[in-house]
Amino acid sequence: MRLKVSPRLISAIVVGLVVLFFVTKNWGGASVNATTISSFLVVGIALGGIYAITAGGLVVTYATTGIFNFSHAAIGCFLAFCYWQLTVKQGLPTLVAIAITLLVIAPAIGFLLDKLIMRRLRDAALVVQLMVTVGLMLTFMGITLTIWSPKTGRILPQFFQDTKGVQLGDVTATWHRIITVVIALLVALGLRFLLYRTRLGISMRAVVDSRSLAGLTGAKPSIISGASWALGCMTAGLAGILIAPETGLVVENLTLIIVVASAAAAIAQLKSIPMAFIGGLIIGLSKSFSAVYLEWGTDWTYADEAIPAAILFIALLFLPMARLETGKIRITKRTERLTKPWEAALGAGVMIALVGAWANGWIPWLSGTTFGERSTVWLGRGAGFMVIGLIMISLIPLIGWAGQVSFANFAIAGIGAVLFSHFGGQNGDALGIVWVMLICAPLGLAIALPALRLKGLYLALATMAFAEIADKVIVRHPNMLDPSATGVLFKPVDIFGITISSDPSDRKAFLMFLVVTFSLLFFMLEMLRRSRWARRWIAMSDSPAASATIGVNLTTTKMMVFMLSGAMAGFAGCMFGLQRGALSVDSFPLFAGLPLVLLLAVQGVRYPVAAFMGVIGLASFPALYEVLGKPSWLTAIELIGPGIAAIAMAYRPEGAVFYSGRDLAGLLPWRKDARLEKELMVAKEREQNIGKDEINDMGLARPFTPDKVAQLDRVLDITDLVDEKKMVPTGGAS
Repeated sequence: MRLKVSPRLISAIVVGLVVLFFVTKNWGGASVNATTISSFLVVGIALGGIYAITAGGLVVTYATTGIFNFSHAAIGCFLAFCYWQLTVKQGLPTLVAIAITLLVIAPAIGFLLDKLIMRRLRDAALVVQLMVTVGLMLTFMGITLTIWSPKTGRILPQFFQDTKGVQLGDVTATWHRIITVVIALLVALGLRFLLYRTRLGISMRAVVDSRSLAGLTGAKPSIISGASWALGCMTAGLAGILIAPETGLVVENLTLIIVVASAAAAIAQLKSIPMAFIGGLIIGLSKSFSAVYLEWGTDWTYADEAIPAAILFIALLFLPMARLETGKIRITKRTERLTKPWEAALGAGVMIALVGAWANGWIPWLSGTTFGERSTVWLGRGAGFMVIGLIMISLIPLIGWAGQVSFANFAIAGIGAVLFSHFGGQNGDALGIVWVMLICAPLGLAIALPALRLKGLYLALATMAFAEIADKVIVRHPNMLDPSATGVLFKPVDIFGITISSDPSDRKAFLMFLVVTFSLLFFMLEMLRRSRWARRWIAMSDSPAASATIGVNLTTTKMMVFMLSGAMAGFAGCMFGLQRGALSVDSFPLFAGLPLVLLLAVQGVRYPVAAFMGVIGLASFPALYEVLGKPSWLTAIELIGPGIAAIAMAYRPEGAVFYSGRDLAGLLPWRKDARLEKELMVAKEREQNIGKDEINDMGLARPFTPDKVAQLDRVLDITDLVDEKKMVPTGGAS
């Protein structure tokens, strides 16, 4: 009889052995006695309770709306500052301040978010949903930093801090921590009861499955969804108020709790409140165990901060394999027009010409500048923006075409930059760039391994966990990047006679090399978009089940796109190192990579030109500072600006490139099809505005008859059929 071994059991054994190895290797020598155990449990359970509340709010919001809210912790941060303002600044009693914060401000935020934004995201693509909530996160961070300046230190006192807590052996459990654990338990029980034992909770879960069917039972979907977001904001605010005395009123620290909450929510598979509570306790106890018993040493100085991300990654690996989805049916008659080779070459030439004219001072653009040579400061900034553009364009095939939402490319670029400092960067050897790309391609493939069994949101969370681990563990390891190293790590590199380096005298040449490289990648992607591989990626994104049915190998298809994206990100990392000249251990944080995906999505993640538009968007913020002199109300514009732009995706989900192209393409002399399409769109809009009657109230005949509309339809269909073999229907594979 064959013995059948569960893959999950094997995975659990492997994970257990790895954890045991790290524990024994980094054991700090602390004695396991009543004192250390009490300290470990008191701190761990208190932290776990706070994480459980945050994770519970995430689970409730996702289970009742179908949207994963990346701004959950940022909303909690904002509400914690509101609570500080009411108690410390205004002197209100604690209970009154809590009531105003959690029963007035938090529900108001939730209802407004639902009414203005979230209702429009129900049927949106996953990348749009995620980027809108990331935009909300940045917006709340920016608003908080604008109202409460980070230059002023603030302390939020604990509950009953003047009263001695409960003595547990040699350790005192403060009343604040005891209250935290009790509240966490009550919140978990209360949310569980609400979702499964009350009409409101059952209606909340029913609405996310089918709004129309829920409406037939008498439920009011608009009120119910608003209540879901109000409840989510209340739990976020409660967690923020409880954890702020532990971490301090620092916006970045409070917002980073989203990584911890995501790990606890992943343990709960985003649907079980009790498991979210247990997940929070697991993370809290793990961090406390590390603080009490482990010493990571100089090699793994920041490993403790990566524990939640590691738990998130492990939890995702134990999720069941995702089933193939058929995708949503999109009825469309038109085909997506592909860029012709000469149009792509023209676009690449325009990019080079624009940047070249700006670099030579022919486009002043900024206040106080004159014609002539652009300052070396702005040339350096321009090179930095183009490097970010290279990272963004590496996401086009991955997210825009294959639909694999990833937050890992900035981390891959960071690893590429560090590797280049070892493989040729210090000697100015251009061959090292090739080696880095060859290494980063399989690195992207390694990230693709979870993508073979995960999909959608879980894949996005897995790549977020990888980005956090890469920042805290890989890049910061002394063998990768020595924190004591000083001076320039990258010597000038000669490529085709062009010297690229961070030296001020070479910045113009470096900038032009970057824009030429960017333009070549742009042209390459536009041509790749016409290939069979791109059609497979788009078909896989539209419907994995249909793609597999017609013979597309989903495993190979995913592997190829991740390898391509990883190689492009590795090249961008080499350019990042050359542009900076030197690297620091904090050069590649997780939250520096999120805005790049956000900016690309705002412009239109399916279009390579969106990366160039994202570069212009990045450059606009320092330009605005130079024009206006950076007034106080612009303190957090780098956060609020992209945040508001991302929120606008709820109204324009396809991105700015799509809508501007649709409206402006008709101005090009050779785009007769765009002019005909716009004429047809105007005809149909006027048909709808006039109504069903043949003659309107003014007694005027229709400006476009049905025969005219049919004629335009036929003309556009004929235009599409001219190049149909090189086009792909927007609803699936050709």
